Amino acid sequence: QTIYVNMASSSTSDEPLPLSELKRWMSDDTYLWIKEGDEKEELLKKELEENAAMNASNLFGEADSDDDKDDDERRRVQEWSSSTTSPDGIGGFQQQQQQQTRKSSDDDVKLIFILSESYHGFGDTLWSSARHVANTISNPAKCRELLFLGDDDNNNNHPLRGKSFLEVGAGAGVPSWAAMKCGAHVVCTDLSDTNRIRCMAECAERNYQQINNDDDTLFTNASRTRVCPHDWGSSVDNVVKALNNNNTDDNERRLFDIIIAADCCYLPWYHSELLDSIYSLLTDVGGVAIVAFALHDNTDDKDVWKIVDTAKEKGFFVEVLESQQLSPPTTAMESKQGLVHTVRLTKTTTI
Repeated sequence: QTIYVNMASSSTSDEPLPLSELKRWMSDDTYLWIKEGDEKEELLKKELEENAAMNASNLFGEADSDDDKDDDERRRVQEWSSSTTSPDGIGGFQQQQQQQTRKSSDDDVKLIFILSESYHGFGDTLWSSARHVANTISNPAKCRELLFLGDDDNNNNHPLRGKSFLEVGAGAGVPSWAAMKCGAHVVCTDLSDTNRIRCMAECAERNYQQINNDDDTLFTNASRTRVCPHDWGSSVDNVVKALNNNNTDDNERRLFDIIIAADCCYLPWYHSELLDSIYSLLTDVGGVAIVAFALHDNTDDKDVWKIVDTAKEKGFFVEVLESQQLSPPTTAMESKQGLVHTVRLTKTTTI
């Protein structure tokens, strides 16, 4: 028997927020694109409802009843917290019944995430790599070590404060929302799927509502968060515009200090495009990209590890860091799917 670890309280509304409330987190073009996607999705739902009687799974009783599902698994809006004692953090995965459910402390980073209904790119699962990255960057000391971030003159500030932070292939975007809560200027991206980007925008809104506006800098940086679609290897203009508030002046535009790709390596034939996007968007001096992944046996493990050589061919300085064992997303998965490997990429050998 398993327990799904989810901290979402009954006071957290599970209903999707209106698209109009999410508009500030995206460009006008992205908003109109998602609006069109919502309209198509609504038409499809109506069509499915009208044809429900002809659905074979309903007819033969093969589909799971909502009554048979655990309340936590059924929830759309979920919560995760960092932890100094558990590499998994708290929430977002199934654990064995005998495992002790941990509690978060006041110093932990607490956030909301939503798993998209879209299965494309397997972004409908909170993978171990995302939890590992989020947990690491939430800890100031570990964050400095991972990302080569020096001590701040004000030791009360998290090292991510004011840094430009990009997540590619984000899925639920848990590392992005952790960075947002720590004061980074975040752009969260995933493939061009309207439901996926909509869910990310809703995560931005829900997490923003939790930020204490007594901290002006943190509140301002969080308000600059943006979400947008980005297919690896395609033009990065919309991502750069999202960071620079649509400023198109090449002399003034910023690139990203930090780029995260969590569990984006399982399809080796996309490695080149993924690395092209990272190289185009990472700042030349001081920029650090983290590629974290587990091995899922969908292809030869050696082919997944070829991302190291491909990154070197692209001009990156590459370091393979120590692996970390986490719990896989579900108890049905093998432990190797929770063993997170981390590759650190920079454009120079010194930061």
